[in-house]
Amino acid sequence: MGRGAARRLLHLYSRKNKNLLVCRNVHPCRFMHYSSSSRFLLCSMLSHSLSDLGSTCSTPLTQLDILHGTFCNKFYCTLLENKKPTSESAESCELVAEPVEIIESGIENSGPGGGGLSFSQIATRDPLEIYKELKGSSSFKKEASDRDALHEIVRGFSQSGWASNQALAVYIGSNFFPIAAQKFGSFFVKRCNNDLVKYMLSLGPGRHADKLLFPIFVEFCIDEFPDEIKRFRKLVDSADMTKPHTWFPFARAMKRKIIYHCGPTNSGKTYNALQRFMEAKKGVYCSPLRLLAMEVFDRVNAQGVYCSLLTGQEKKFFPFSSHVACTVEMVSTDELYDVAVIDEIQMMADSCRGYAWTRALLGLKADEIHLCGDPSVLNVIRNICSDTGDELVEHHYERFKTLVVEAKTLLGDLKNVKSGDCIVAFSRREIFEVKLAIEKLTSHRCCIIYGALPPETRRQQASLFNNQDNEFDVLVASDAVGMGLNLNIRRIVFYSLSKYNGDSIVPVPASLVKQIAGRAGRRGSSYPDGLTTTLHLEDLDYLIECLKKPFDEVKRVGLFPAFGQVELFASQLPDMKFAKILEKFSDSCKVDGSYFLCQNLHIRKIANMLERIPGLSLQDRFNFCFAPVNIRDPKAMYHLQKFASAYAQKLPVTLAMGMPKGAARNDSELLDLELRYLVLSMYLWLSNQLEGERFPFVDKAETMSTSIVKLLGESLINACWKPEPRNPRKSKQEEEEAEDGYERPMSLVKLQQKKRKEKSPAPEQDDAVAT
Repeated sequence: MGRGAARRLLHLYSRKNKNLLVCRNVHPCRFMHYSSSSRFLLCSMLSHSLSDLGSTCSTPLTQLDILHGTFCNKFYCTLLENKKPTSESAESCELVAEPVEIIESGIENSGPGGGGLSFSQIATRDPLEIYKELKGSSSFKKEASDRDALHEIVRGFSQSGWASNQALAVYIGSNFFPIAAQKFGSFFVKRCNNDLVKYMLSLGPGRHADKLLFPIFVEFCIDEFPDEIKRFRKLVDSADMTKPHTWFPFARAMKRKIIYHCGPTNSGKTYNALQRFMEAKKGVYCSPLRLLAMEVFDRVNAQGVYCSLLTGQEKKFFPFSSHVACTVEMVSTDELYDVAVIDEIQMMADSCRGYAWTRALLGLKADEIHLCGDPSVLNVIRNICSDTGDELVEHHYERFKTLVVEAKTLLGDLKNVKSGDCIVAFSRREIFEVKLAIEKLTSHRCCIIYGALPPETRRQQASLFNNQDNEFDVLVASDAVGMGLNLNIRRIVFYSLSKYNGDSIVPVPASLVKQIAGRAGRRGSSYPDGLTTTLHLEDLDYLIECLKKPFDEVKRVGLFPAFGQVELFASQLPDMKFAKILEKFSDSCKVDGSYFLCQNLHIRKIANMLERIPGLSLQDRFNFCFAPVNIRDPKAMYHLQKFASAYAQKLPVTLAMGMPKGAARNDSELLDLELRYLVLSMYLWLSNQLEGERFPFVDKAETMSTSIVKLLGESLINACWKPEPRNPRKSKQEEEEAEDGYERPMSLVKLQQKKRKEKSPAPEQDDAVAT
């Protein structure tokens, strides 16, 4: 919700004003309880009482505007509403009034306890006056049935998602709302007079009763819980992530020129951006991958432009260099550049890493910023440039040669593979199975590329494949081939068009299919014309459908708080653990409609593991949570825990790991090499992010990494084994033992019977029994 609007609402309520404010779709009465005969009077009252609010709008408020809430045409929402939309929260986004006629019963001033309040007049009364009368009155005697019905109504209010969401507007948190609603319910039921009881019973539990009770509930909370409201207000303000373009005042003070190189793969967009990068006096290239940063680093230096390399694991500074090739997470927003290049800008929409691209675009202090990417984020870039005041220039590109889909597939037979083909599979197991089959059935030799390999090994394999003078003429790769490598591919062949997403087998997204298929054909290579097809005929229609489909337009891009904001937020919760602080921040933060908070499950899992380690500062925990570790690998997590434990105890962080004797001879040894490289990479990354002197074995780690890269290259060339499953299948006996060991729940009777059975001696077998 807009912070200014929330403050205005709280201010109006605290002044005990009679205004009925519509703000962030917060409708205290939402005109639900006003009959058509009273709407003109209501409009007159609103026009008079909201004159000061209307003066802040760009256009004057009319009676129709007030009824339809058009003066509040922009709204903000919490992250919880973004992630878990409910039917009730959706209701709160409707701005059109829904007048409901009062149920006229002809009863006026009905007996004792009426307090001068008419049943038919309750709907048109100011909720503030109703609250004042409730507060100033004593308890009224009620029939048991009426009291039970009232309890049912207020119980429904306390469980209302709509009311809980609206309470955020006046800084009543979702965790505190049930407590406040319960106390309000007791207060309301106890002091409710006869006419109010009858009117509430006529509404019954549900939306109409909730919207009548809500403004009275707000007045009650302001009187009863001012400290809680003040505390939550500070908490929300510290988690405010609206208007992220204002976080970089120096970049806003510049008149930047944004050049968007928009086009598909193999269209020359990155080449043109890099040409401008090399021409500049001082420039920075922001890469999505270490692999691509290394490639640009080598290319630029080879052309006589001194360039340094900066990634999480490497820092290579050339003397007198004025250019930097870095990963996008490592780019500095403090340096001043003439030209900056941000590659694969569509990654702004990535659910995990998107914040790094958003930060680079908003915060880089460069006269020219060249963006390279597909059209999916073009409209978002236009909106951001409108907010920042930057000039936007669009250069649209078409592919050099049209990508051709071969109607004749491989018909399910890998014997039909040809030189220059790249077979794309979406699992490590399938990659090795395809390599083994091709080398067994044909005379081709295969190179391998997949995401778990070190970037240096991937470059080695790509170099082998691109070299026409050797026997390695077929590439078998995962979706990692879609970004970061220049490859001489004649034809992309999809082994399948479905992949495992961690939960189930799903079709490969169309955007990924287009990205991978576009790698076929490269200008200036032996195969300038790109071809693509599938292994199986049944996948061909889906491939054609994906290639014809336009890019999906991105609506929102990622954000993530810097440490300073997390630290400010944590100061409001001094006794809370870091993992809970991150969770609380996700629930409390506010983002504009063009942004989302990136997923932090990876970070929170590491944070939970670090809770067992005392002595780490908040900043240390924050830095450790971004370490490049595979959280699904227990061995890798074990090494990270060891590093963190030594660092917390102010001890030198050591490498308790030796070098393997030679290249891998089977899949388990290959997996071990991959793990060793990951641990070394993590050690080097931590040494660059934390106090470097606490990591005394950096040189040793770099030497071991180089040796393991070499062993991995040899292992992949000679790999002729079937990959082992990561979770080997157990024997029937082991499965039965596992079932017995994990039988849950076990009743006390069964447990006692099991103990007796174990204690009782086994019966002696008769020698005459046949075996």
